[in-house]
Amino acid sequence: MTQDLQWMTTRPVTDVMRYRAESYPEFRHGPTASVRQLREFTALPPGFNPRTLALAAQMRADRALAGDDTAALVEAAMARLRTGGYTYTLEPGVYGEHTADEFWFDRKEGFCEHIASAFVVLMRAMDVPARIVTGYQGGGQNSLDGYWTVRQSDAHAWAEVWIAERGWVRVDPTGAVAPGRVGAFERLPIPQGAIASAVGNVIGANALQQMRAVWEAVNNRWNQWVLNYSQNSQMDLLKKLGFESPSWQDLTTILGSLLGVAALGGATWTWWERRQHDPWLRLLGRTRKRLEAAGLPLPDHLPPRAMAQRVQAHWGTASGAAAPITQAQAQRIHDWLLRLEQVRYAPQPAQQLGTLRREFNTLSWPQPTPGQ
Repeated sequence: MTQDLQWMTTRPVTDVMRYRAESYPEFRHGPTASVRQLREFTALPPGFNPRTLALAAQMRADRALAGDDTAALVEAAMARLRTGGYTYTLEPGVYGEHTADEFWFDRKEGFCEHIASAFVVLMRAMDVPARIVTGYQGGGQNSLDGYWTVRQSDAHAWAEVWIAERGWVRVDPTGAVAPGRVGAFERLPIPQGAIASAVGNVIGANALQQMRAVWEAVNNRWNQWVLNYSQNSQMDLLKKLGFESPSWQDLTTILGSLLGVAALGGATWTWWERRQHDPWLRLLGRTRKRLEAAGLPLPDHLPPRAMAQRVQAHWGTASGAAAPITQAQAQRIHDWLLRLEQVRYAPQPAQQLGTLRREFNTLSWPQPTPGQ
């Protein structure tokens, strides 16, 4: 932690990191009486923003602002932002060398960094200690699991000014230009490409947000229960299961049992699912796929008799070495399909269907056409 209460790492954070923190909204940091270190926060680089410096001298000379009433100077700058025709935009263009001058007198538009920096330059030019603060505001609560997420779209910049007997006081000049950007936690729009825009137009913005909430809830659950599942958490779980002094052998036993139960459950589900599907329809579907791969696409609603007629029309007259199958082979497929239709209405079709399933594997099906 630095002297101005910033927590920093010695290297970039590239993995999920967990840390605990507590908030003290009434906490105050820094001197409440003027000290030499505050001069650092009134310094400005020489030769820049001459019109802003002149504006500061003009405001200092105003009789209504005479004296060392820092709060009055801050309010005067905020009033200028509210009534001077300034606007909030994410596309103000590229600023030049004298950024504060351009904002105060020329462009009169920008986003939070432009507004906060121009405000701080003006405050320092009036010999008021001021600094820029960058961070985040707001955040979004996931309706599925109740967790809060702070995104880059919540990024914000504001200012702090030093006032005698109060110390550092937060001032958000963006709120004077665009109150909705602060009070309503209006987020920055996320740039979208052509694919993202097309998806949003097709399924709708609400559906897209719901999908994002589901994904973030799953990802958060993974981080909480898998990536953060430490050895201590594992041993605590074993204690809750009745192991007084759990060991790695106990953990292995539990994991093996869970895998066995999962495998048995998977096998049971597979058996049940197969029982729910009509075996006759499965065989008909395999036949349709085999014919489609050979170059004879058939609609899903077509019954076996109609399929047999199309097989005979497609290959029943084929002859020569270039033909994929002979007329006799096409005839056998034709007859097999007719029998398949008869089995559908047979009183006890199970045995006959087993015979047809075995014959399916022995029929001379046409070879798949190139590209299939």
